Amino acid sequence: MRNRQVLCPNCGALLTAPPGCQNCIVRCGMCHCRFRLPRRIAVTEDIAANWVQEDLRRALSEDVDHTRRVTEQEVPISGRTAVLDAIRGEEDFSGTGKDIRILDLNRKGVLFQFPASRLKESSFRCAMPRRCLGCSARAHLHAHVIIFTPELLDSVSLEAEHAAGAMQVSEREARDLSQEQLIERLPRVPSAPSPGDLPMPYWLCDMCSGAGVISGQIRVHSVTGEGVCRLAMRNLRRAEEFLIAAGGEGSNSHVMLQQRIAQSTENPWDLLPDVVRHRIEQWYRPAPGERFLAYVPDRDHARTEDGMAGVLITNRRLIVHSNRRHKEATPRDSLELELAAGQDKEILRIKAPAWEVSHIPLDRDGKLTLRRGLAKAAITARWC
Repeated sequence: MRNRQVLCPNCGALLTAPPGCQNCIVRCGMCHCRFRLPRRIAVTEDIAANWVQEDLRRALSEDVDHTRRVTEQEVPISGRTAVLDAIRGEEDFSGTGKDIRILDLNRKGVLFQFPASRLKESSFRCAMPRRCLGCSARAHLHAHVIIFTPELLDSVSLEAEHAAGAMQVSEREARDLSQEQLIERLPRVPSAPSPGDLPMPYWLCDMCSGAGVISGQIRVHSVTGEGVCRLAMRNLRRAEEFLIAAGGEGSNSHVMLQQRIAQSTENPWDLLPDVVRHRIEQWYRPAPGERFLAYVPDRDHARTEDGMAGVLITNRRLIVHSNRRHKEATPRDSLELELAAGQDKEILRIKAPAWEVSHIPLDRDGKLTLRRGLAKAAITARWC
């Protein structure tokens, strides 16, 4: 006997019913709606021709769990949408039902999964570290809202669909706010299914575009209200801080993430904002085997001009660059360095055997970065 086709009465998915299941209780593998299969099943050719596969939606549906007990016979049905096998009895997430776990971990970042109900917890929505997800900066931050959608899409890109600035809070506004006060200040996400509309902040500095740093996905069952969320993060170290704050410390997922971080070497070049890297590339070209170690911006320039001037340190060179000069020294050169107090910055003087630069303003972060870079490069320097 041939299989028959049926439309799900809830989501309209085209499904294939095996023979002999007329008048049985079946479950749609796309939306998980349970319905009684009629004795006569018919689908028009026009409806069948208009259907296309939705891979992302299907993948997410495979992880949606249910707690409703089925009291009648349930028959699995399948079709172009590759629906799931029937679920019998009660099922829940592993552990306490509030676990956050890792689905995927690769060079592109980490993909978390957790029950959508966790978004109702203010402590969970406050779990993102207050550091830039792009470059890990602690200052000049803006709070943005994670936008959960049916597909795993970039949250920063989705902000363009909302009113300009409506989904973020400036550093000046957020400076004196606690995490709990911040989520009260941030707006709900329009058109997102509850609880995905509740604001969950993450942070970017004013120099990072944020493209691809974080993406959110949500799937909520239309009948039971149960659902699952996925969260993709590119920065592994910030992801670990989030996992710990979300209650996942010591879990198998935490151990897995720690091992991945230990195996990966953090590249200082990758921690620079994209726009800064592009500007530095205009005047710095690494030689074979040369490794970038640090960049210290010249604070005679505004932050929005970072990358145009400053001090760059590699394992082979120290470079001082601005639009008026370009000086280089090697680790073997005997350098003299001096820091003098300025009005609101410290003034760096560098003297090499063949040249001298007497005025490079540094902020506090720049001074610390300079000392770390010199130590990593093993540059012989005498501080005056």
